[in-house]
Amino acid sequence: MYYCLAPMDGITDTAYRQIVKEIFEKYWKSPDKSPNLLLFTEFVSSDGYVHNFDGIKDHLIFENKEKPLICQIFGSNLQKLVYTAQEIDKNYNFDGIELNIGCPAPKIMKLWAGSALMIDKENTLEMIKTLKNAIKSPFSIKTRAGVNEKDKEKQKEFIIKASEYCWMISIHWRTLNQWHSWESDLDFVLDVKEKANPNCKIVFNWWINREKLQNKEFLEKIQTLDGIMIWQAAIWDPWIFTNYIPTWEEKKETIKKHLTLNVKYKWERRWVVEFRKFVGSYIKWIENASKYRVELMKTESYEEFISIIEKI
Repeated sequence: MYYCLAPMDGITDTAYRQIVKEIFEKYWKSPDKSPNLLLFTEFVSSDGYVHNFDGIKDHLIFENKEKPLICQIFGSNLQKLVYTAQEIDKNYNFDGIELNIGCPAPKIMKLWAGSALMIDKENTLEMIKTLKNAIKSPFSIKTRAGVNEKDKEKQKEFIIKASEYCWMISIHWRTLNQWHSWESDLDFVLDVKEKANPNCKIVFNWWINREKLQNKEFLEKIQTLDGIMIWQAAIWDPWIFTNYIPTWEEKKETIKKHLTLNVKYKWERRWVVEFRKFVGSYIKWIENASKYRVELMKTESYEEFISIIEKI
């Protein structure tokens, strides 16, 4: 069983991946065989790789202790996708390359990338075949249950065909049109698993939190799948992949370590802005959280950040 940290732009950078991996290795305890923790990069644009490498090079930074680590790319131009995949395959030591066929962001959709690739399934299937054959690393895709409800059966057929060329496919529970729905179609994913190439691992990407991970009924339902993928719940709880509940003092130490890593890998102004989203999540449920959040959001100094955290 794979436990996967979903790729999230502006979130799953090298600093955060290191935090999640360290926590997992320290606190995962189970009488059963430990699951494999699988991490993903932020989205790497093929257009960016070809035309503006400086703008995306930070997404390719990683440390070997984060492995196994998959690099996720997105785009719509096959030539650029192939070039990007081959260059990453040749110059970096990732454990696989993945094509994003699920991002619903309007700016991505306008490029006919992400979820837009679900519209012309025949062309996208050819794209998958070409990318798989163009690289030596294992190839995977991340997609959705379809464009809309009527599209789900065609999308299922598409995923099953794609499984012939992928070592893993992760499936987001919503269709593109179910933008704000929390309704889960686990049966869709289970049916795909039953009919897909047995050599292709099928991973379920849903709103999975601690409660779900401790729910016996849910765990029984997903036992035939090869993994689960956690997204937003992991932002404020990097301990979610374990059964461990940290003390506030342990959280403080993690915040400081995460902050220090952010400073190490990013130029000053960027680490300040990007770390704010994490701090708001880390202190979400403590007393007077809103007061401290306001203070921290105004801070642009590493020393001041640490000082405020210390006094909480």
